[in-house]
Parts: sequence; C-alpha cells; structure tokens
Amino acid sequence: MQQDPDTFSEGKPQTSHSREKDRPTLLVFHVNDSTDDQVLFQTACKTAKVPFVWHVTDSAEKAISYLKTLLKMNREHPAAWPDLVVLDLHMPGGSGFEVLEFIRSTPQLRRLPVVIFTGHPDPAYVKRAYELGANSFLLKPIEFQNTVNLVASLYTTMSFMQRPTLR
Repeated sequence: MQQDPDTFSEGKPQTSHSREKDRPTLLVFHVNDSTDDQVLFQTACKTAKVPFVWHVTDSAEKAISYLKTLLKMNREHPAAWPDLVVLDLHMPGGSGFEVLEFIRSTPQLRRLPVVIFTGHPDPAYVKRAYELGANSFLLKPIEFQNTVNLVASLYTTMSFMQRPTLR
C-alpha cells in the first residue's frame, strides 16, 4: 500500500479539518494497476484542492488482502475504514469486479461506497457493476481538466454523504 506523502505529518494522517477548516479529509482506497492512472487521479485531486488521503494498491488480490487485514485488525483495534473505494476493472491478480463482490458479500464492508473508475465503456461492464452493487460507474475522462472537475464533484458528493459506522 502506498500513501500520499503530502497528506501525512510525521507518519500520521492529518486530522479531518487540518487542511481546510470546514472540508473533511476523506480516506480513499484506490485499486488500480496503472501507476499513471494513480498519479493522474491524485494530481487531479490536488489541482481541485480536494482533501483526499490515499491508500493505493495495484491488484484485486492485494485489495482483498488489505480489506481482510482491516477486518482482522478491527476485532481488537478500531480500523481506519476508507470513506470511498475507487476500483479499476482490468488488473492482474483478478478484476475490480472481484473486489466489488468481496466488499458486497462481507457484512462489515457492504456499506462502503464503491465507485468504478475505468476507461472501458462496455455496457455489459456497466450493467454488471451495478448488479454487483457499485454506487457509481465513471469513465476516465480524456482531458485532465475533466478529471479535475470529476474529482471535485466526487469529493463534494462524498463529503456530504452520511455513512454508517463500520465495525
């Protein structure tokens, strides 16, 4: 897992209101095998000035392992659950669909907001993602400014969304 070094101070995440007074920092778990896409998404967020803290992994297998570790740790200590899971579909070690299925079939995780963020507009993928419980299916924009606009909109939606506490 990688974490964005700009959002950490001495190894600890900044508090939810330390960057901007009334804009909560949201923890995003980004599952995408493309380093270019990871950097693009994070750069778009910085450009849009949205306070996301990142946990990133590059395969479905690692994503499921990470979530299983959170579940295990949470039995004894409160875990830092993601506020949002962003999934690519095509990756080595399984697909984003497998991660989505794991999340929706695990009672402690099933309420996590999951957004598919992919460059594959196939209607069958859209249909399957929603059937499996995705909250949204977003196509990767071609132009950078459109990505900035998309992440700003996503942040606005997620920062106002009321979510149950995961245990």
